[in-house]
Order: sequence, then C-alpha cells, then structure tokens
Amino acid sequence: MRRTALSLAVAACAAAFPCAASARATATVDAGTVIFYADTLTLLGRGGATLRLADGTRADADAVYVDLKTDRAVLAGHARAVRGTASTAGDAIALEIDGTRVDVLDAASGVMRTDRALGPGTSAPFEAERFVFPDVDDRYAYIRSKRAAITPRANVRFTPAAFPTSVGAFPVPSYLYTYAVAAGFGSTSLPGATFDQPYGLFGTPSSLTALHARYEDGPGAVVALEQHVVSGDDAYVTSAIDAPIHGEQVRGFNAYRRLNHRYTIGADGSDSFAGATVHGDVTAAFGAAGGRLDYNRNTGGGSQFTATLRSPDKPLFGGATWQLVGTMGFDAQRHGYLTQLHDAHDFSTVWRHALTVSIATPVVHVPFGATLGGNLNAGRTWFAFPHHDDSLGANATLTKPLARNLTLFAGYQGAWNQDVFPFAQELFYPPTTVFTPDGTPYTGYLAFNGAKTARSVNTDFQFTPSVTTQYRVSLIHTNDFPQFNGYGRPLWEARGEIRFRPFPNIGIDVGRAYDFAWGGQHWEPRWTFAIQP
Repeated sequence: MRRTALSLAVAACAAAFPCAASARATATVDAGTVIFYADTLTLLGRGGATLRLADGTRADADAVYVDLKTDRAVLAGHARAVRGTASTAGDAIALEIDGTRVDVLDAASGVMRTDRALGPGTSAPFEAERFVFPDVDDRYAYIRSKRAAITPRANVRFTPAAFPTSVGAFPVPSYLYTYAVAAGFGSTSLPGATFDQPYGLFGTPSSLTALHARYEDGPGAVVALEQHVVSGDDAYVTSAIDAPIHGEQVRGFNAYRRLNHRYTIGADGSDSFAGATVHGDVTAAFGAAGGRLDYNRNTGGGSQFTATLRSPDKPLFGGATWQLVGTMGFDAQRHGYLTQLHDAHDFSTVWRHALTVSIATPVVHVPFGATLGGNLNAGRTWFAFPHHDDSLGANATLTKPLARNLTLFAGYQGAWNQDVFPFAQELFYPPTTVFTPDGTPYTGYLAFNGAKTARSVNTDFQFTPSVTTQYRVSLIHTNDFPQFNGYGRPLWEARGEIRFRPFPNIGIDVGRAYDFAWGGQHWEPRWTFAIQP
C-alpha cells in the first residue's frame, strides 16, 4: 500500500506542477499550418506565419522555416519584423533565435544587416545558405500543428498535434517533442517492451517527464511514467513507474556519472511485488585495459560482489587476438548460501575467483566467396568451499552472398560446463528420475552429475527485397546433454520469419516455428508476433 501511494504521489506531482518542470520557450511559431520533420529537425509554418521571440521581437511573413539544429529562422514573402517602435521589412528575413544577427533581403536593393534591436542596417554580401528555404512534401511530415513553442537545443511543444504518418498515434491537444542530444535522454529504467510510444509531458534542456503507452510480453498493455534528469553527457538519473493494466507495478531507476576520462560510477534498481534489487558499479579504463567493481543486493537476503580486471586485446597470429579476464568476489545469502549442507548457516558467504581467456579470429575470406569468423573461450572459477566450475565455449559464423538481396548464414555454437564438488558431487547432484510429458520416465537423466553440453548448428537464408521488408528461413539442429524428449531445446527446429514496415513508425515481425518429433508430437507449431517502433 505504501509503495502504491508513493507511485501515485510521484505521478500527481509531475502533473500538478508542470511549470516547475518546463523551461520557458524562447520562440513560438503560429501559422495556418505548422509541419515538422523529425529526421531533419525541420519546422515549417505556412498560410501566414508569425514568429515571436522572448525579447519581444515579432516577425510576420507568408511562411517561416526554423532549422532546430542551428536555431536559425528564415521568414519568406512579405516579411516584416517589429521590436518596440523599431521595424524592418523585406522579401525575406534571416535571424538567429538565440543570437543577435538579423539579415534582411530585398530583391531590388540586396542584403541589409542589422541586429535584434532593428536599428539602422549596413549593406552586406548575399549568403545563399542564410536564406535557404527547403522544398518538402507535406505528406511526409511527422507532426502537423497550428503552433510550436521552441526551447533551443531541448524541445518543441506543438499545440495541437496530429501525426499524419504515424499509424495508431491519435491527435492530441498538446505534444512535447524532445530533440536534446544528451546521452541521458536515451537511457531508460523501464523493462523491455515490444511496443513503446512516448508522450512528452514537460521538459527543459536538462530534464524530461514522459508518459509511455507500451505493450509488454506477459503483462500486455502498460501505461508508464518516466523522469529524466541529465547533465550533458557526464551524468544522468532516470526513474520510472511501469503500471500494467492487468498486473503489478514495477518501479525502477538508473544513474550514471563520468568522474573523469578514466572513471565512471553507476547505479540501478527495480522494485516489484516479487521484491527489490539494487546494483552499483565503478568502471576504470587504462588505455585498452580496464577494470570494474559490481555489487548487487536484493530484499531476499542475497548479495554479490565482483571485482573484474580485463587485459587489452593482444595479437596472437594471423590476425587473431586474445584477452584475459580475471575476477574475484563473493556470493552471500542470509541463512546460508549452500542450502544442501546441514550446516548451511556456516556458509552464508562464499568467496570465489576466476580466470577466463578468450581468442577471437578475424573475419577471413574462404572458398566460394564466403567469409568466416569465430571465437573461443575457456575459464575456471574457484570457490572457498571445495568447489570449482569449468567452462569451454566456441562459435563460428559463415556468411555467403547468393544474390544481390539473398544471403546465406551458417553457424555453430558449442558450450561445455562442469560443476565440480570434490567429495560431495552426489550431494549437490543426486540421481534424479525425470518424467517426460507423456509420463515416461527418462532414465538417462540419472547420468547427469553436473557436466552439461550445449551444441547447435543453424542454416539461415535471408532475403531482403527492400529496406522495409525482410524474409528469413532457418533450420536449427541441437545436440545437448542433458536433452530429453519434451524438455530443453528441441533436436530439430524450422523457422520462418517476415519483418516489414507498412508505415514509417510501425514495424511488424511475424514468425512461425516447427519442432519435429519433440515432446511426443511430430509437429509442434508456434507463432511469434512483435511490433517494433
């Protein structure tokens, strides 16, 4: 109840005090039609346009163009600017939204340059780029409006806003589009989703409050509220409330701070009905080498600490490289980490250290016009309790263009792992009889004592007839241990997938998969469906 009240309080504060969260606009554009192109940050006003600036300057013209990347405005056709009792007029006027320079173009007399005080001007050379007015197709505009309020290098609010090229986006009385480039605006503390449409509520050059309409696997339809606070590219904090229509709320946050060119710190956490987790890290870079400290803790009484050192990639031979990674830390659990032991409470914290070596090959050309690349890794983890864990992995990928739009991919992935408890292997991996879905006992599982293998081979054909459409057909064979009928990965699987973008803001991914003679069935068909932004 306390968590729900806190969530509602955060949402209520954001909605009730927009002035505290929003920066005052520096410029506003009113026109018969205002159109906006998100890819080029181009804003146009047609059908009679008025540009108002924060210092009291007002400019009128048949049309206005604002380049949000450079904060430059061009008024064309019967252009006139007024500030107080001063004024100027011409066929076109070019001015800076955040600067003082004003250029007035008259077809008969040329260019006159003045400033925002609109005092007497001086003759100036004609600069074509100052008076560029783009020729665009209104049908491809992202937003259509009547009024735009601009906060330079931050955002623009449209009142009202319609989205002619965005299927599923309905018109709204007001819409805030953020184009600030700080890295923190791209960070999120929301869980993953197959569809996410943000709606900006309030914003400044260093903050953004946004509502999200989302669809997540499992919970389904979700409404979320997220807050960003940034300081350039050096620091940011985000917090979010994820509220499924049918399900439990999830709250989260993440934070980042770059201390200098070498060190960074970060933190993140989440809270739900299942419990809360929090994580913090410190990273360091020493040329191509690096280090990291990570600490995790949860409300279930568990915690984990890991210190990592990573060597730079070193040349081996033939273009191959190798890297060494060493770690040290502990795993802890209240009331005992090794629950299989009768004195588990004596092992509430178990220290460990590990060493892993990785080898990466370059992508090389092989016969028949194909390319091949791969990597290999091996490692061991030692624990303070008599226990060690060994791992070995390898993968390779072959690519062969068959035609201009058709490509063949083939791959191999293999992983071997053995969990070893000297003198206590049967205690941690006792012989267990497992039953398959049809009720038949799988006696082969009795052989499993901590060593497992996962191997797969795949062949994929990808056809891309256009930038908006892609077809992919795959055949996958796995050979794992333990692997038994109905559990784990199927021995054989065929997949077909279509990805297409029927509208500029909507991508659809539809797939169909078949498992052969798995789980007592000859065919086990499955559909997959996803909506991509």
